[in-house]
Amino acid sequence: MLDDPQPLFDQFLPKARRYVESPGVMAALELDGICEKLYPLVARKLGDTALSNRIRDFGRGLPRKSEEELRVLLEEIQELAGQHGLLYPSAAA
Repeated sequence: MLDDPQPLFDQFLPKARRYVESPGVMAALELDGICEKLYPLVARKLGDTALSNRIRDFGRGLPRKSEEELRVLLEEIQELAGQHGLLYPSAAA
């Protein structure tokens, strides 16, 4: 079991950004799997239910929510993650 959310966040952020730009079923399945691991870890290790809930909502919104809805949710995730020191992966910059 992971103790640090950063490695999963490193996977989540670039994939989420790519998905928002170019949605696809396989990408949605992969992202959902990452979200399912990341959101409980964020809640447990960082104690931030707002961030955890947004990550969960992002995963559960795939592929039902529009790209714009997901883009807004992703921006909120990035802002909250930054408050906890979760760094943005350089590959996603």
